[in-house]
Amino acid sequence: MADPTPRHPRPTRRPAAHADASAMPRVLPVSRPGRCAAAAGAGVFDQVEHTDPFLSLDVFRRQGACIPPHPHAGCVVATYLFADATAALRCRHAHGGDDLLHPGDLLWLETNCGTVHEEAPESASASVRGVRLIVNRAGRHSHGAPSQTVVPADAMPRWREGDVALTLVCGRWGDRETAHGDREGTDQGARTTLLQLDWHADALRTLEIPCDGRRWVALIAQGEAAVAGHAMRAEGGGAEALSLPPGVWQLAGRNGARLMLAGGEPLGEPVVYRGNFAARDEGDLVALTRRYQQGAMGVLGPVCEQHG
Repeated sequence: MADPTPRHPRPTRRPAAHADASAMPRVLPVSRPGRCAAAAGAGVFDQVEHTDPFLSLDVFRRQGACIPPHPHAGCVVATYLFADATAALRCRHAHGGDDLLHPGDLLWLETNCGTVHEEAPESASASVRGVRLIVNRAGRHSHGAPSQTVVPADAMPRWREGDVALTLVCGRWGDRETAHGDREGTDQGARTTLLQLDWHADALRTLEIPCDGRRWVALIAQGEAAVAGHAMRAEGGGAEALSLPPGVWQLAGRNGARLMLAGGEPLGEPVVYRGNFAARDEGDLVALTRRYQQGAMGVLGPVCEQHG
């Protein structure tokens, strides 16, 4: 049964992001989510002034146990499984969504005015790894039922540039595009991008970050790489992150390195993010919390109990 009180306290208010973002890369502090014993990994949390429109970005690992039902509102939850994950992930929400996310797939969950959801590995003995993005929709969630869409791995553009393989998980990169179920057409949400770079040998290359209004964050998910002169390493379930302004930057990766690049158009607005609820202000947050406590976000019995 879900905890009646939203979890993960956050500072109460975020300032709007500044339009004149730094022209130099910035190292972003990385922490572990500590949300559940079944989850491990690390990412960027509570730094929306540098990551707007992303409320958080993290590399996760699940071993067996499911994450129990919990609420989300006012945001998008985008979950991407690495193709080398050893099992699928069942993703359900209280308004009828029930999909099996296979390795290499992306789940795009528009929570809108709120829903309870749950994720559970298909096998209790399997390890599931991937990346999660929480995208801000505060103030844009008052209408529309929650919905989720699976983008299959074979719908994602893949190409090679020398010894580096690239996968466009969602969004746009150059003249390539992947649909991800966003119902906002060409608006802000449709430009949310996740690009994966995999090194198949030690290699040096350049990366051009477009000057198109989007903000970009690089997150090392595996191995070692140097980005714009900053060494990045992922070991022991950890990760390191870097904000990348527009420009041409040098990348140097070791064989086996994996780098995730997330981009989105900043909202540039204050946001309250607490208990997995993204709101415009404290009054909006109170209304969302009341909706959840009154059951308006639905109820979901844990899948682990169904299989128990």
